[in-house]
Amino acid sequence: MGKINIINNILNNTPAISKIKLPQTKALSPTITPNIQDKFEKSCECIAHFDDSKCVVFGDFPNNYVTIEKFFIEAQPERISKFTKKVIPAQAAKWEITQYLKPSYFISHLFSHARGQGTSAVQQVVRKSLDDIRTQGRVTLQADIIDGKTSPAGFYYKLGFRFPNKNDNDILQKWIENGGNKKNAPMLTGMMYLPEENIMHCLNY
Repeated sequence: MGKINIINNILNNTPAISKIKLPQTKALSPTITPNIQDKFEKSCECIAHFDDSKCVVFGDFPNNYVTIEKFFIEAQPERISKFTKKVIPAQAAKWEITQYLKPSYFISHLFSHARGQGTSAVQQVVRKSLDDIRTQGRVTLQADIIDGKTSPAGFYYKLGFRFPNKNDNDILQKWIENGGNKKNAPMLTGMMYLPEENIMHCLNY
């Protein structure tokens, strides 16, 4: 009996194996579990940067967007090309005009998942440009077809942005007059800018 009591005493004073708790995966409580749908809907990616590259641009830009330089090209007589051996007609003297884009904020990327967020992001860039004495409200972008199905040109046109090409703007204006449905938005691409007279329209859109 003495041995049995000693064994029982040891067992009673030694932590039982059943009392050891194995690590368990702790479930996230509902209050801290991220709602993936809400996170997706509230996300908006907008990348814009100050651009002072003074790149050459073509088309009809207002004077506050471009610096214009003129240079004279002298008359050229009729001559034969050394490479093609063809006759190059004579050319009269003329003035050439080059347009350099003034400092502006360039929106290089905009992708939003919910209604109104893209507009808000663009408005923030416009406000930043207005606060910057170097840009004074000038905002430019490149409207490109990324998904192969739609062009963002219609969205930007509604905000007040314009192409430096009257024909493209006329096409978008007719689209607006016919309802401006995103599904049949014109597949136009190219550089767009925000005219000074359309800044308040953009901020209040």
